[in-house]
Amino acid sequence: MKKECCVIITTTDNAKTAKLIAKTLVKAGLAACVQLDQVQSFFCYEGRAEQTKEIRLFIKAPSDNYKSIEKSIKFNHNYQLPQIIKLDITGGLPQYLNWVHDGRRDVI
Repeated sequence: MKKECCVIITTTDNAKTAKLIAKTLVKAGLAACVQLDQVQSFFCYEGRAEQTKEIRLFIKAPSDNYKSIEKSIKFNHNYQLPQIIKLDITGGLPQYLNWVHDGRRDVI
């Protein structure tokens, strides 16, 4: 049986919110790993062109956990309309993907 994993991407302009989301997902066992990095975002929102610094969260998780992760992000997020995008992982180092899927966090 193939073990399905995904990457979920979200952004926020608040470091405290980013860390809260990351810690909540990892502590709950919903995500194996969450990486944070700072990005410069350009977008249109409510008819205006915007530019802002944001923190991007790369969340690696079993695909079965997506709905719970989405719910947790929405609950803890500071945006009215947060970006929440799920990307299915179609390949990768099998041992790493097993780690992401099975919760064997002590292996790394």
